Amino acid sequence: MTYALFIDDERDPPNDGRPWRIARTLRQVDQTLSEYGAPVYISFDHDLGEHEPTGYDIVKAMVEGDMGERPNSGFETGLHHKLNFYVHSQNPIGKENIEGLLTNYLRHKRC
Repeated sequence: MTYALFIDDERDPPNDGRPWRIARTLRQVDQTLSEYGAPVYISFDHDLGEHEPTGYDIVKAMVEGDMGERPNSGFETGLHHKLNFYVHSQNPIGKENIEGLLTNYLRHKRC
């Protein structure tokens, strides 16, 4: 199944015709990946609420899963080979960190 994943603790995805699945926490991302597999598009928020892992933590888990370091979790599904992403976070440092990690990893992976 091809779908888009929207990760945000408060906002809802845009009404743009994409088949969105919404995850509010790292745990919900794990469950969504377990149920639906790797999304082809992800929109990230960074700050996911007090005492919750951040969007950056989720990206790290996704990269680790893609590298085989997260067995027995939804993250073991890895990253879709045609993954595109956007960071809609209003936290500029968090946005830059997510973009940097995922862009660099995908560039390395696609070489």
